[in-house]
Amino acid sequence: MRNEVRTKLRPIVHWDDYKLDPRYFILVFLSLFAILGQVYLGFFQRWEAVFISISCTMLTELFLSRWRTGTWSFPLSGLITGIGVSLLLSSNVLWIYAVTAVMSISLKYVLRFKGGHIFNPNNASMVLVLVLLPQYAVSTPKQWTNGIEIMLLILILGILVCYVANRLDSVLTFIGSFTIFAFLRHLLYGAPLFAALGPLMGAGLQLFAFFMMTDPKSTPTTRKARILFAFLVALMDAVYRIQRIPNPQFYALFTISLLFIIPYRYWISRKESNITQ
Repeated sequence: MRNEVRTKLRPIVHWDDYKLDPRYFILVFLSLFAILGQVYLGFFQRWEAVFISISCTMLTELFLSRWRTGTWSFPLSGLITGIGVSLLLSSNVLWIYAVTAVMSISLKYVLRFKGGHIFNPNNASMVLVLVLLPQYAVSTPKQWTNGIEIMLLILILGILVCYVANRLDSVLTFIGSFTIFAFLRHLLYGAPLFAALGPLMGAGLQLFAFFMMTDPKSTPTTRKARILFAFLVALMDAVYRIQRIPNPQFYALFTISLLFIIPYRYWISRKESNITQ
């Protein structure tokens, strides 16, 4: 019983905690959209950008993992992150994809606390390149269109991935809170109602909710903490939208991760140490 409680109170998730590694489902989820984007939706990003992003994240993960653990292992997480870079980033120069990809993995090994990285790798790198290199990097969620077929596909696969990763509570809380804050922005700040609610029907926000908000390694391990975390991300997103800041969801997740994850892991570690005594 005590070991079961300790497992629930771990400050970070270990992939071997799962009967089915959710990374394989995430890989299928993102790969499908990368292919659909190139073949069916005519994405701005070229195939070269996809290959560069994936190659750089996998190579960086391969060597940094070897440096940290002393063993060679297939960079599955790097592959997933690389696809994420190619989906989130848009640029007319290819080198920015390489920079973002290397940064995504490097930050995961540098910005750590209590045995795990603090930020979602794709989120942290996107925020940095959007702030530091805005002349080269943008995010273009509109390229996904709002076609009902795409929306349904994202919804079905997203729910499956979140269920396997035990993060469905985070998505439902974020979407529900986003809806509430959209109505408040309409009532209190005069935002057009359909414009305030519109992002919910866009693939960009849905991919953010299903992909970034549910990363087991950079989100809380307990349900109550995940619900609070998702609510705070939605709240910060609303604040940034009121200030008319582009890509508010990226900055919201980055801000809440910075303010929430470190004290949360410290608190969980203290509770875990008390159980062992």
